[in-house]
Amino acid sequence: MTGDDRPEPHPGTEVLEEIPEEECLALLAAHSVGRVVFVDHEGQPGAVPVNYVLDGRTVAFRTDPGTKLDSSVLGKVAFEIDGIDELYREGWSVLVTGVGREITDAIDRWSERVRSHRLYPWASGAKEHWIAIATPSFSGRRIRHSGVGD
Repeated sequence: MTGDDRPEPHPGTEVLEEIPEEECLALLAAHSVGRVVFVDHEGQPGAVPVNYVLDGRTVAFRTDPGTKLDSSVLGKVAFEIDGIDELYREGWSVLVTGVGREITDAIDRWSERVRSHRLYPWASGAKEHWIAIATPSFSGRRIRHSGVGD
């Protein structure tokens, strides 16, 4: 489909909504790939797609040691998933912010439970390091057109 095949937008019909935390968690539970956003040891921002697991309110993913993504440990990180419908110019986004915490060798119940999930990274490599986003906060936004789904 080309840009010329798209329906005409109706200016002024867009509705921007906040997504409640419960729905943010449901969207996170329904998906398995998102993007981790972080600042590396050199102060450079980065965003990397990862597959992840959600355990309660905890987002966790695996990475290789020494990678830029490994920089997210003990630093502030963000994690984002979204759903976009380019044809109808609608979509949603969920943002999780918190602190990256390595749980690879942690022996507390929480870390052991998170690691018990089956998480098979798509990218090659052992991905031996488990990173969890500790003390997360959740926010989400949706844009839709009024009259759609009302």
